Amino acid sequence: MTYSFLLRGAFSPYTRMTRRGQWVDERAKAYKASQAAIAWQLKARMLEQGWDMLPARTPLSVSVLIQMAERLHCQDSDNQIKALIDSAQGIVFPNDLWIDEIHATRRSGPDCWVILEIGLLKRDKGNG
Repeated sequence: MTYSFLLRGAFSPYTRMTRRGQWVDERAKAYKASQAAIAWQLKARMLEQGWDMLPARTPLSVSVLIQMAERLHCQDSDNQIKALIDSAQGIVFPNDLWIDEIHATRRSGPDCWVILEIGLLKRDKGNG
C-alpha cells in the first residue's frame, strides 16, 4: 500500500527554532505557515481518496521528487525532506521513527511542486 501526493507550490525547508523563536523569528514563522499549507494538502488528498492513516509500528518507505522553479542549490535537501516528513507525521503516518527508507530526487523546472509517496515497506521474512 502506497499513498501518493502531488504538493503544489514552494515550501520552506526545516528551520531550527526555540520555543520563543517560533513566534518572533521570521524564518520560523514562515516555516510554520509552510507546514500548515503542506498539511492542508495532505489532509485534502487523504480525505479525497478515503485513506486512513497508515498503521502504527509498521516500517515505512518515503520517496520524494522535488521540483524547484528558482535556484536549485539554495536550500539543503535534507532540510527539505525533513519538512515534508514532519508535515506528514500525524496525518499520513503516526510516527516518523518507523521510516526505514528514503529516496529523494531534486531538480529545477518551470514551477514548484513535490511528489511525495509514502508506503508500507515490504520486507522479506526474517529480514528486519
